[in-house]
Amino acid sequence: MKSYIKSVVISCSAFAASASLGAAQDTQPPQNMIVVGAGNDLRCRLEKGQRITKSDEPITAKLVEPVYAGTTIAIPEGSTVKGHVSSISSAPRRKGQLLRGDFTRPRTAQVTFDKVILPDGTAVEIHTDSTIGFSDVKTAQYLPKSQRPGVRQKMKDAAKPLFEPNKLQRLSEAAFTSLPYHPEYLDQGTIFDAALLDAVGMPSPVNQPETHALLGDNYLHIRLLTPLNSGMSAAGSVIEAVVPRPYYNQEHVLLYPAGTKLEGTVARAIAAGWMKKNGELLFSFHSAQTPDGITTGMRATVAGIEAPGGQRLAVGQEGHVKATTSTFSRLRAPVSLIGPSRAVADPSVDKTAWARAGQGSKGFGLLGAGAAQASVTTAIGFGYFGGAMNVYDAFLARGSNVELPVNTPVFLRIDEKSYQSGGTDLQPVATSGNIRKH
Repeated sequence: MKSYIKSVVISCSAFAASASLGAAQDTQPPQNMIVVGAGNDLRCRLEKGQRITKSDEPITAKLVEPVYAGTTIAIPEGSTVKGHVSSISSAPRRKGQLLRGDFTRPRTAQVTFDKVILPDGTAVEIHTDSTIGFSDVKTAQYLPKSQRPGVRQKMKDAAKPLFEPNKLQRLSEAAFTSLPYHPEYLDQGTIFDAALLDAVGMPSPVNQPETHALLGDNYLHIRLLTPLNSGMSAAGSVIEAVVPRPYYNQEHVLLYPAGTKLEGTVARAIAAGWMKKNGELLFSFHSAQTPDGITTGMRATVAGIEAPGGQRLAVGQEGHVKATTSTFSRLRAPVSLIGPSRAVADPSVDKTAWARAGQGSKGFGLLGAGAAQASVTTAIGFGYFGGAMNVYDAFLARGSNVELPVNTPVFLRIDEKSYQSGGTDLQPVATSGNIRKH
């Protein structure tokens, strides 16, 4: 009897041990999987414009930057990211919008992504936070005079949108949005920054085609974790950022793996004011903490920023970030008064319907173009109104603040001479498995 009881106890113990071992194995990711931690950002681009209609509308975008786990590409660039419109909100009509003859209430779509399809067709479920998109994203970067693009290159860059696909769709969207009441769209090329809410396991490492390109990159790429605004941020306030891709120094030594956290401060914040006084920000970073917990000092200044083109940012040599006013708008403002002034001197200038429509549209959009058909005097009035609006916007209105939301990409210039000089506050990351030479 005792031997029977003993055998039963041994069998139960063996079964419990095997079950606990199996449970432990289930909780561990397979060896051929890469774990992408929560908080990593998926930066993706809308390949085709889409009308904002209702919630749950499907959204398909392309990943424009790879997602790294340490020094390994976990989600390659070009992967397809699928999601849906989680909610739609409406904002009040703006005064300037009404004066331009646009009576449509602006609508903003919140988008959530739930699936990534890798280039080989593998689909992985993900869970991201809701995010809004930004269109016409531009890179503001400081360049020496010898490296700045000339007039010809600027003209080529300005003409690039004309050669992008889906021309007819973009033309029809532009026609609809010129109406006083019109549908709202997510423009082609809209950029979304969606942060992962949960860790996700990706298949075995893909080829690393970007390694050599990273070695030749002179800038440390980071993403802001603290939103900045020149009208609200205070000088001396602490800011944080994260490194989304590994950074190697000139000797091909890994200094900052992906996931490194940076800490810095705002040195100066100047709010925008009237008479087109634009805002200005100056911030820098002084320490870095790698994913394994090692903290080092650093000296880094801002060299470039990606932001919506409507902000028109400029980066100075010392890292100053300023909002600017378009030179074209300053030149156009006084020129726009020439048309109605000529019509006052010679009423025959605006005798045709097309000429009156052109003057009327300057002041009140399509409604102004229609109302200007009443008489030459009405057309001249709308022309002067439009010219006065241009002068006000270019010279008298309140300037623009520098607004950098969370996940804004920033390029930092690292002072590597401090590393080479052996400064005690600046040391490379020295841990086994982190420093790698290529």
